[in-house]
Amino acid sequence: MKRVFLASTALFALAAPAFAQADEAETAEDVIIVETTYTKLDRFVYPGATATVDAEALDLSRPSDLDDLLRQLPGVDVSGGPRRTGQTVSLRGQGRENTTLLLDGARQNFGSAHDGVFFVDPAMLVGVEAVRGPASALFGSGASGGVIAFRTASAHDLLGNGENWGYGLGAGYRSVDEETRSSVSLYGRTGAFDALASISSRSSGDIALGSGNDLPADDDSVSGLLKFGADLADGIRAELSWQTFDGSATEPNNAQGAAAVGSLNALVNKDITSDAITLNATIAPSTISWLDLDVTVYRNETGVDETETVSGRELRRDLETSGIRLDQRFDFTLGAYDAGLTVGGEYYEDSQDGYDSAEAGGVRGGAPDADSQFTAGWVQLELDGPAPFGLPGRVILLPGVRQDSFETSTPTTTTVSSDATSSRFAATYAPIDSFNVFVSWGEAFRAPSINELYLDGTHFSLPHIILGPPTFITNEFIANPDLLPEETETLEIGLRVDLSDRINVDRLDVSASWYQTDAENLIDLFVDFAFDPTCFAPPFFGPCSAGTTQSRNVGAAELEGYEIQLGLAEGPFSLDASLTGIDGKDVATGDPLGSLAPTRLFLDGRWRFEDTRLTLGGRIEAAGEYDEPLAVSEHRPGYVVADAYARWQPIADSGLRINAGVENLFDHDYDRVFAGVSEPGRSVRVDVSWSQNF
Repeated sequence: MKRVFLASTALFALAAPAFAQADEAETAEDVIIVETTYTKLDRFVYPGATATVDAEALDLSRPSDLDDLLRQLPGVDVSGGPRRTGQTVSLRGQGRENTTLLLDGARQNFGSAHDGVFFVDPAMLVGVEAVRGPASALFGSGASGGVIAFRTASAHDLLGNGENWGYGLGAGYRSVDEETRSSVSLYGRTGAFDALASISSRSSGDIALGSGNDLPADDDSVSGLLKFGADLADGIRAELSWQTFDGSATEPNNAQGAAAVGSLNALVNKDITSDAITLNATIAPSTISWLDLDVTVYRNETGVDETETVSGRELRRDLETSGIRLDQRFDFTLGAYDAGLTVGGEYYEDSQDGYDSAEAGGVRGGAPDADSQFTAGWVQLELDGPAPFGLPGRVILLPGVRQDSFETSTPTTTTVSSDATSSRFAATYAPIDSFNVFVSWGEAFRAPSINELYLDGTHFSLPHIILGPPTFITNEFIANPDLLPEETETLEIGLRVDLSDRINVDRLDVSASWYQTDAENLIDLFVDFAFDPTCFAPPFFGPCSAGTTQSRNVGAAELEGYEIQLGLAEGPFSLDASLTGIDGKDVATGDPLGSLAPTRLFLDGRWRFEDTRLTLGGRIEAAGEYDEPLAVSEHRPGYVVADAYARWQPIADSGLRINAGVENLFDHDYDRVFAGVSEPGRSVRVDVSWSQNF
């Protein structure tokens, strides 16, 4: 019923992203990264690595998927191939399990290599924040690599002073997969109340790869956003939002890479649903000077249902996440220092339900029915003031600690419980306003997931080694409730310099950092592929199995990398650039380890022609050769990929905009490290949008 409603509403849509009118971001040195740091420090002096994708960047790039959306962020990699449901994200070489995702402050905990990780149409977004490096002192389990926070729009974002309501419409097309997309938004405010309603739809087919082949894909989705806000009193605001995604795809069960359809990877019809209901409240009344409280209450339901097109076998994976988070900030002075103390608490739980119609009792291999609960409290101190010991300039100190307790259980097993303490200390020293150095040390952890602890059912099946079809044997999952949490310790050193006054330009800032992460008790999936001796013994050749699969703590690893960022603006011209590199190894063997990537250079430059209201831009992504894997077949040559884009406002003082672009301009055939498939070839993109406020 929900899908029928969304689809019928989408017929009236004409927009591709719904929020093209969102305000442009401030300059980089003025940006305050609030949601992921819980400080009031601007990005230039924050003792850590941060980055944003602002509304202007979203409007120029018109992203279609996670890769389009996040590719400009240093240290962030989206792998898994071009299909949306196969894409997964990693930060600084640490995969999805160690990357915390937030949507309007609410945790997004769904994650599956075969079924996707995060379902939101980029057209719903007005910004993305990312903090790279350990964030468990604020976010607990699964934030060792960092945090990526996605933010949807509210009417406040889209309306200016004296404006009471508005709308946005348009249409878009992309040639590489013949994607058509549309969306419509309506927003307004009256008195203390405001509201926004938006809907977006996408439909695409097979993906034309740079290799000249087509990657089979058939993808349709409808997304919706409803958000209601109320300024209940001076300093007190509440927002209630519902973000929904309803998609369908016909593709192999494992959508990653170029895995062909076969007996172990059936063609399926996938139905994907995701609903996130979030209440955000800010309580800082002017009459109570000490009260500055942020509250987030949320419930997410994400599910992927699959039906094999030939056999009719049904597979299901559903995850429900419910939680509440509270953060109270106290601002005060401590001697010569401005101080901020944030005290917080959080509770959330995950409940997973798996189903396989072909297995006894409906048990789905790798998706056990189980529940996890997390309870946490934390404190973070922010000190900002003169440097000690008679040194010139300013110093910022940022210590923090968080205590987590967690437990996981299934209907048929005893509860597994544990706890963890995550500490962090970071400092910035700025001898002058235009230059600073920072150092950050942090502990982080990741609790074993539901799937890792209680793996059950069949991992894979194959024909009997002697008898052949129709006799099949299986490799079975084995639970391991004795798994220990992964633990990491990271040291990072960096510097920033603002050269705009020396070079006499509007903006020129450079930042660079080096980090090293030591990890212990890594959790890995161990496949013991072995046949029973009875498989070869006549006359019955049985019982016979293909071994077992189990999650285990396998040892220690070391990750090391660097990140360099540059931002330049002078008059109509602006340029953003980053250079990143990462290396990881197993401490015991020296073998490459982690979600590693080659050295990568990213450039994004644009020129605004004010008289004609035209912006022309281009992006270049260049990666070095990647030969770290031991297997030569996994090596990847270097590549250079170029995009061109433009935005034109043909009529002055109107909301009409025309966006166009050519991605992979030279139709280059290239692979990402872990995709196992060529990336999309040359693609032409065209968008027309209209927005108007009154």
